[in-house]
Amino acid sequence: MSSGGSSVSIDERRHFLQALQRMLRPIIRLMIRNGIRYDEFADVARSAYVGTAIRYGTEKKTELTEEQLAWMTGVSRLQIDHYVHQDSLQVARTPRRTTVAAAVLHKWYTDARYQSDDGSPLEVGLDSAAAGTTFGSLVAEVAPDADPSVILEELINAKAVVYSSERRIRALTRCVIHQADTVASIDYFANTLIRLIETHEHNFEPENSEKKRLDRTVFPDRRLPVHLLPEFHAFARERANQLLSDLDDWLDRLSDASVRDSDNLAETGLHLFLYVDEPIDSRALSSLIKARRGGADANWQGKTTP
Repeated sequence: MSSGGSSVSIDERRHFLQALQRMLRPIIRLMIRNGIRYDEFADVARSAYVGTAIRYGTEKKTELTEEQLAWMTGVSRLQIDHYVHQDSLQVARTPRRTTVAAAVLHKWYTDARYQSDDGSPLEVGLDSAAAGTTFGSLVAEVAPDADPSVILEELINAKAVVYSSERRIRALTRCVIHQADTVASIDYFANTLIRLIETHEHNFEPENSEKKRLDRTVFPDRRLPVHLLPEFHAFARERANQLLSDLDDWLDRLSDASVRDSDNLAETGLHLFLYVDEPIDSRALSSLIKARRGGADANWQGKTTP
């Protein structure tokens, strides 16, 4: 891995930067709507740039010094030293309660013990201490250490379940669709974007030319009259929901046996593109770089410009 220079042409570089600007526009709109200022964004971007450059170096079997990182990234050594020794943004990709909530719905719709004779999900009670088909027992089977009240709140906020009486609930949908401007909706947006970009990154790599991941799009050749948009949306939603339900059933038939028989498991799924979550590298950045040759002010607080 070279610490400077690039095989990318000037035109390709310019085109990539223009594409990056377009990609950032909807993200910036969300940031402005949520009161995030440019200086906060710049600090997060620098932190991500430094951390990613270090981890990319380890993937390529190259241990970089802070001097090499500064040359490669354009970030000052003083700032690199700061980011290397702070871990405030090194967080897991998906909040666990969101994952558990989706898994609870999946089990509710696929496990015969939680279904009526016609295959629809049963209403369940809220008493987690009681035996039988209760919401507490349902959550416990998915995640024994999860708090059922937290998972219930997540599902109610997503409008996936409702109270049918004071102590009973019923499921409305098999999908967790988060409401706008909530922590869950922001996480969903981030995870979707991460997975889409990582799928494209995988497919762009020449060594993956024979094992590209599914990525398909359908659109009309000559655009679509505006008055037909509601009809197209309704038809697409219906067919997509059916496809995803069929895939969910297929995965459910394999999941238990696959988990039992393998200790090498992948986080994967289909978001109308096939994704495989990369393992999260939780190693401290300071353990992945060579010892620095010079000193740096450990008290830098992010106010020095490169």
